Amino acid sequence: NRKLILAANPVRGYSSEDKVTIGDVTKEIKSPKKVEYMPRKYLTIEDTEIKSLSQSTLRNLRWMMQKDLLGQDMFLLGRPGPSRRKVALQYLELTQRELEYVALSRDTTEADLKQRREIQSSTAKYFDQSAVRAAVEGRVLVLEGIEKAERNVLPVLNNLLENREMHLEDGRFLVPASRYDKLLEEHGAEEVSRWRLVRVDENFRVIALGLPVPRYSGQPLDPPLRSRFQARDVATIGFSLARWLGNRLPSNVYRVRFPHGATPSVVHKLLFRVWVLCLCEIARL
Repeated sequence: NRKLILAANPVRGYSSEDKVTIGDVTKEIKSPKKVEYMPRKYLTIEDTEIKSLSQSTLRNLRWMMQKDLLGQDMFLLGRPGPSRRKVALQYLELTQRELEYVALSRDTTEADLKQRREIQSSTAKYFDQSAVRAAVEGRVLVLEGIEKAERNVLPVLNNLLENREMHLEDGRFLVPASRYDKLLEEHGAEEVSRWRLVRVDENFRVIALGLPVPRYSGQPLDPPLRSRFQARDVATIGFSLARWLGNRLPSNVYRVRFPHGATPSVVHKLLFRVWVLCLCEIARL
């Protein structure tokens, strides 16, 4: 029944200069300030219609657009592979959003998220890192490998996700847009500037990419951190299923290897090629 429902209600996507529509969800888009920060060549758009995307991918993009419109951060779960990152980059290209990327590991520290101290012209200066730049400029921060985050960076991530706040090493303090605007109205720009407050853009979003733990190696997310995200499973074909499909081909067809982590659309294309080979072999008989 579920397959019949999905087949009867296919999701279509359309994109124009000022808005994007996927199914029944529409989002207005704006031209990015810096085009070099926007992902490229992850989508094919012909005559305002999004092409070459499977129904599962379109549904993932539709879900992400819903959460973006609600102002919520997202957590994409799935098997190891590039599928989760590809879906995130497709969404950013579709909505023309600027990207800041951080690959988390056990060696990631607070300085990698906040500020680094570097020497420039014989003077030590603090330079904003990806998380700070994304918050101030209203970009999308992609955190890959969230399950690898160590305990020392979790408080920083928690505060940024929940309160949109962060204390910087140079004395500045990030505050959410609503609170900053209220303080600006009550005390004026000069007083707020003296307090060294920095406004976090209301379009700032976080997309976390991770693996389900404990099935895979890593640290389970703390409940406070996990509750900050809206999670979705990005389904891909597993190794065991790929091997099973590869071993069930007819004897007169060469073996086809299904890559581990392949999306359903890739599997469909490979199976279509196998079907064509079978028809060609039958025609020769």
